[in-house]
This record gives sequence, C-alpha cells and structure tokens, in this order.
Amino acid sequence: GVGKTTLAKMVYNDTRVRDHFQLKMWHCVSENFEAVPLLKSIVELATNRRCQVPDKDTIELLRRQLEGAIGSRRFLLVLDDVWNEDENKWKDELRPLLCSAAGGHGSVVVVTTRSQQVASIMGTMRSHELACLNDDDSWELFSKKAFSEEVRETAELVTIGRLIVKKCKGLPLALNAMGGLMSSKQQLHEWKAIADSARDKDEILSMLKLSYRHLPSEMKQCFAFCSIFPRNHEMDKEVLIQLWMANGFIQEDGIMDLEQKGEYTFQYLVWRSFLQDVKAKKTLDHLAELQPSTILQKEIMDKALPYESIGCKMHD
Repeated sequence: GVGKTTLAKMVYNDTRVRDHFQLKMWHCVSENFEAVPLLKSIVELATNRRCQVPDKDTIELLRRQLEGAIGSRRFLLVLDDVWNEDENKWKDELRPLLCSAAGGHGSVVVVTTRSQQVASIMGTMRSHELACLNDDDSWELFSKKAFSEEVRETAELVTIGRLIVKKCKGLPLALNAMGGLMSSKQQLHEWKAIADSARDKDEILSMLKLSYRHLPSEMKQCFAFCSIFPRNHEMDKEVLIQLWMANGFIQEDGIMDLEQKGEYTFQYLVWRSFLQDVKAKKTLDHLAELQPSTILQKEIMDKALPYESIGCKMHD
C-alpha cells in the first residue's frame, strides 16, 4: 500500500546493485515464516533448481545445501513482507541458519515489513520507515490518473477530488485506485455521490471497497477469482486470461473476441490498481497515458499487445 515492496524492487533491480552482488535472491515471506520452506526457497533461488530433501535431518541438510549453494559469493537476499513477530523464531532458528551461509564480505539481507515489531526484531541496522505521501504529492498522483480529455479538471471536480484525496490519507494504493475510479466518472453528481459514500470508520478500507463496488460485474468475477492463488503468488497474464475464459467469466461483446476481452479486462484491472505488474515491462509506461473509457478499449489493446510474458499479483 505505501510502497515498501516497490521501493525494495527498485533497489533490487538497480544496475549498481546488480553489478555489486554476485548473487541476488528475492523471497516473499508473508505469514509463512517457518525454517524449512524458507531455506528450501533460498536454496532453490541460489541454485536455480528444485530442492528435494528427505524429512529426516531436513534442517541440517538444508543448512549444508545453503552453504554450498552460496559459497563465497557476495549475495543480496530480500525477505519481502514479513509478518511473523515471534522473536525466538528469528533469533534462535532462522538467523543462525542464514548466518551459517555467510557468503562473501558485504553480503546483505533486506527485510520489508508493515510491522515495527518485526523491524526491531530483525534489524541490526536502523530501519527505514516509509512515510505516506504529503498533500501535494497525493493530489498529483490522484489527479494524474483521474483527469483527462474526457474528465476535465474543473474547479468543482477539484474541490470534490481533494476531499477524496484527503480520505486516502497519503496511501499510494488508495490514491491510485480512486484516481482510476474517478477517471471513468464524467458527471459532477457522480463525483459527489462517491465522495459522500466513504463514511466508514476506516476511510482507507472504505475507499478500496468503493473502488471495487464500481467495477463491472464481469470484472468483479475475474478479480475475485485471483483469490484462489496463494498470497504474493505471481500470475502469468496469459494463463490467467485462459483461466478466466475457461470458467466463463468473460463473454464476447460483438466488438472484441474472448482473448481480446480478456486482455482488456486484465489491463483495466491493472489500471484500476487491483492487479500489480511485477515484470516491469513497458506496458505500465503506456498505461500512464490512458484513461478507462471507450477510447481506452482501442488504445489499451494497441499499446499493450506487443509486450508479452506480463506477470501480475494482487496488491496487499
């Protein structure tokens, strides 16, 4: 929501970081912070092949495999989205195992988490806490997505838009989601109705729910289907579209065939911030120029189709 993983990805993919480390590994942790699956994943990342170990003496065998896989290489390991606040599990189990495969001088383990408790448990260095966006940056992010040739930035809409932005409390995910929603609303009364709808105690959750409620019913089905995948699972775009088609979530409309409609649905969900691109392809660069409207249907297909092997995952 606030951009922890996005920032970590930018650092991870930076050419200077790539050139400095001989081995880079990225593991999405979430709730599962058990030693065996974590070590197996790291071994697989380091060796680029499946790790198969027997149940007996699994931890010790994995420790030796990890030492052999990393060797003396200087490595960067990112543990993304750590939730578990069990201090003993980290200090008594996982940290000694990771330290046993010390790698080359200057090896680094980076942890992203929404919990200050996790940061204090893991940190040997001062944590870097991301702040939410200030008012000016929040408005810039929202307005860039909300306004277009079809939705003009009039004084009335700006006044209402600033009320919506205030309720997003500087959270980029909420601002992107609401900007995408408002970009499809051209009438003043539509903006007023949406601004008045978010009245829950948790305004950010209310904003996200509101954005979901305004999805077309067909797209709600497609998005809800993604919940069958594990948390932080990266979905291949083409496979996901085929699954939507196989389950009857996508219908031809006389303008686009099933695959084109699936492509449009995928790109629309990305634009509305329900799905997150994880392949850093050029598709998203083009999306910044588009609006979800009747014009979008043609332009989004023209611009997005040349780029293949796009992956995605659901936002946290």
